[in-house]
Amino acid sequence: MEKMKLRNLFAIGTMVAGLLASTPSFAGNTEGSIEGNRFLHRKEYKDMKATMSRIEKDRDRIAFHKAEYKKNKEAGLVIESHMSKKEIRKAKADLKRDKKYLRIDKCDLQSDQAVAVRQSNSDRRAAKKELQVAEKELRKDTRQGNTADLKADQALVQKLTLKKELKEKQSEALKDDVYAFFIYLDDEISEVV
Repeated sequence: MEKMKLRNLFAIGTMVAGLLASTPSFAGNTEGSIEGNRFLHRKEYKDMKATMSRIEKDRDRIAFHKAEYKKNKEAGLVIESHMSKKEIRKAKADLKRDKKYLRIDKCDLQSDQAVAVRQSNSDRRAAKKELQVAEKELRKDTRQGNTADLKADQALVQKLTLKKELKEKQSEALKDDVYAFFIYLDDEISEVV
């Protein structure tokens, strides 16, 4: 249990680091599709795609076994029609299970994205706070007339201002990506379910 928690925390940390490392935004993508989104290659999304494919196969199995049942019933084959009924029940149970897995995978993915967004916002607030401390130190040195530290403080304030702006852009890009990704993901799921 403890190993699983550590593994999940490590996975979330890795995900957050990866999301923050890349800044291109999906919102700028004019194609209007899920293709090209950086979440496309995530394990959860691939699991969802596999589950959607199983749902389609389950529906095909149900249709096939219903046709077999009807054909066997008309031919008067009692045992074969009974076996077809069993297969229909199994296929329906598989369909129900796969739909449940799909909902769970989507909830897990939304949860992971919410954690990433919260972490991004936390990093943005930390950068802002760090800048405020540096600006306070700059004002203090300016008031005291401490010219030796003034240049270093100005350079630090400039560096932290750029860092704060970068964190804000990354945070907004992440929010846009998550929003757009789930819009297209919902469309994909509604086509299958």
